[in-house]
Amino acid sequence: MTAILICLMSALTAQEEVSLHIIEGAVSDDNQWMPYFVFSETETFDSSNAILRFDVGTTVEFSITNHADFTCGFRIKDHGSIETIATGETKTLTVDFNTEGSFLYEDHTQDHRALGLGSMIVVSDFSGPSYYGVFTEHCLDWITPIADGGPYDKRTYNPDAFTINGKGFPRTLHDSLAMIKGSVGDTIRIYMTNAGLMYHFPHFHGYHVKIIQSDQHPHYVGWMKDSFGMAPGESVCVELVPDKPGHFPMHNHNLVTTTVGGNYPGGMMMHMEIDE
Repeated sequence: MTAILICLMSALTAQEEVSLHIIEGAVSDDNQWMPYFVFSETETFDSSNAILRFDVGTTVEFSITNHADFTCGFRIKDHGSIETIATGETKTLTVDFNTEGSFLYEDHTQDHRALGLGSMIVVSDFSGPSYYGVFTEHCLDWITPIADGGPYDKRTYNPDAFTINGKGFPRTLHDSLAMIKGSVGDTIRIYMTNAGLMYHFPHFHGYHVKIIQSDQHPHYVGWMKDSFGMAPGESVCVELVPDKPGHFPMHNHNLVTTTVGGNYPGGMMMHMEIDE
């Protein structure tokens, strides 16, 4: 009987394989283009890092291929890492996702997350409407020397562009992962990860949200807020239950991050469309 139960449990365990490619491209602040690197599920560059979601209890084998011309790494917060992946090399990491939550994954080599190499894994059995935002800022004075292996001044950090899921407003309006839609009374989950190196401050117009996960500020959990801080590398999940219809923005409350090329509006803005 014990053997039968073990076989049954093994059969019920979900298993997946995910291939990620470290790819170089570019993003713009409307004044200049700057190098940008992503974890892509294909070998074609897209400014969005892959956002991944798995059911609780899933075992995932990650295959990471490095197409950059320098050595990279791969780490999933609280779940393991690959320390080095040489140019042209593929390495694998197998992870059991047994705990619900959202987790940063990144290239943890030196400051490689400043290149854009950071995104989100969500582990959840929640079946309601869900949306996702990976907050990243881009500093040309860091990106170019990091990618080229040259020196940069760690005492100064002045980002030139700001994105959610690799897109600045108004491109975020066309991102199905970040364009929040629902109806009055729905329970909507919004998962956010700060893949940047500075604090970001999501601010919801029109509604308060309930914080249900905050991996660096556990005292946040249970709060009803319209704005809060996200530390570098932090993942937060909130629940929104709209009490009225309307169109409202959600933006970073650090207003410089809502500009592009120094002009407002742009950068870190999402939008909510709530029906009756």
